[in-house]
Amino acid sequence: MAANEVAARQQPERFGYISEERSTRTGGHLWREKVVETQDGALRRLVAVDGHPLTAAETEAESHRIDDLVRHPDELRRLDKAHKDDEARATALLQLLPKAFLLTPDGEIDGCTRFSFSPSPSFHPSSYEERVAHAIGGTVSVRLPMDRLCTLEGHILHPVEFGFGLLGQIDQGGSFQMKRISIDGPNWKTERMSVHLGGRIFMLKSIARDLETIRTEIHLVPLNLTLSQAAQLIHP
Repeated sequence: MAANEVAARQQPERFGYISEERSTRTGGHLWREKVVETQDGALRRLVAVDGHPLTAAETEAESHRIDDLVRHPDELRRLDKAHKDDEARATALLQLLPKAFLLTPDGEIDGCTRFSFSPSPSFHPSSYEERVAHAIGGTVSVRLPMDRLCTLEGHILHPVEFGFGLLGQIDQGGSFQMKRISIDGPNWKTERMSVHLGGRIFMLKSIARDLETIRTEIHLVPLNLTLSQAAQLIHP
């Protein structure tokens, strides 16, 4: 399953969908956005905030913002990076499961085979990323016989310090959840993502990652879609 998910991230398929997100990025508000993925990143149009559609003036301002991103794709790539990083970290954890964790059968959920996992005492992390991952316990579920990820849930079991706490710390109690669904045969997409992490780096700078997002109306879009064409697809 882990190998299949890593391979899937290398595939070029792109999607369009409706996203409802409450996060640090949205200032704690619930944003409803039309989203289309392109080779330059996911182009997003805000259509409602906290359940209220944008006003005519706000819609016009959003159109100007999108036009500017179409002209400056470097900015779009920067904005898209955080979303990709969340799924990349989850994929990295999946790759560690066979060697860094103890897995125990834990029944079924929604037709998927579930396992509980906890850190293996025989595994010795060799990087900061592996140290954080090895402090996680949770559950993972797999759709058989396709061997695809259904859900991944975890929480930070204890604080993780770097440089005896002088360089930074990941706080205990952080959590994440991911749910993936089949869209079209072999093409799967993350439907739900939840990330809540806290800590600090270099004694002063706070780390805060809060995200709750749900995607609906997920569908494939052409691979050769340009930013201008994507902007037309999400036009109000």
